[in-house]
Amino acid sequence: MFDMFLNSVTLFMKGRLFQDVGSVIRQAIIGMVITAAIVIGLVKAGLSLWIAIIVASLVAGAIQPYLFKDLKYA
Repeated sequence: MFDMFLNSVTLFMKGRLFQDVGSVIRQAIIGMVITAAIVIGLVKAGLSLWIAIIVASLVAGAIQPYLFKDLKYA
């Protein structure tokens, strides 16, 4: 298991883990922007920061499978 982890990290660092690295980065940025928008919106709506972070984290975790559903490994 640890060997598989090291192999994945090595391929990632060399830029050979994903077929289209730009697509992976774009989808990750989309997830970060959505999460940040949710946190900011909830704080502006009057929720405390820690509750807003928990809610945004749950939403971000829920949208990850959708964002990365077409991810292709090399």
